[in-house]
Amino acid sequence: MKLNSITLAKRYSRALFELATEKKELEIVAKDLNTVRDVFVSNPNYVQQLSSPSLPNKAKQVVIDTLKQDAHPLVANFIQMIFEYQHLDAVVLIIEYFNKLVNKKNKVVYANAITAVEISTAQKEKLATHLAQHLGANKVVLETTINPNIIGGVIVEADGRIIDGSLATKIDKIRRMLVK
Repeated sequence: MKLNSITLAKRYSRALFELATEKKELEIVAKDLNTVRDVFVSNPNYVQQLSSPSLPNKAKQVVIDTLKQDAHPLVANFIQMIFEYQHLDAVVLIIEYFNKLVNKKNKVVYANAITAVEISTAQKEKLATHLAQHLGANKVVLETTINPNIIGGVIVEADGRIIDGSLATKIDKIRRMLVK
């Protein structure tokens, strides 16, 4: 039975996360993994070339050895194992799930604030601080999106939740109450 990419990614990321945590090497492993991810993301044909049957295994191993060269031993072993089990196509997804586990452990939440107009850096920082308190996070990494249709206020999407404080929603609620 072949595992789908998401299940595979979750299993590998969980195993590597637990091992790095156990060895108290989580920070350096995460750093090195993200360097590997950056290589694969910036070279989209990398996986395809390394998976190609036309490229001899010795040539593939040379490339893998180069990737492993300056990496933490846990990362080097991980890359070798992923290569040997022919799961390089899932390496970016595995690292993304690993990063989610690290962020969860460190109580880092990624959020998107949708506003009607652009907000200042000070407003963004104040919103991030307020969200961190509200969500019980140590840190909120806040991205902003502008949508004039919300009229005013803010809609926050964070940690699988939506907090809708938009003027458009409030007006719609009042309209529905008046129609009743």
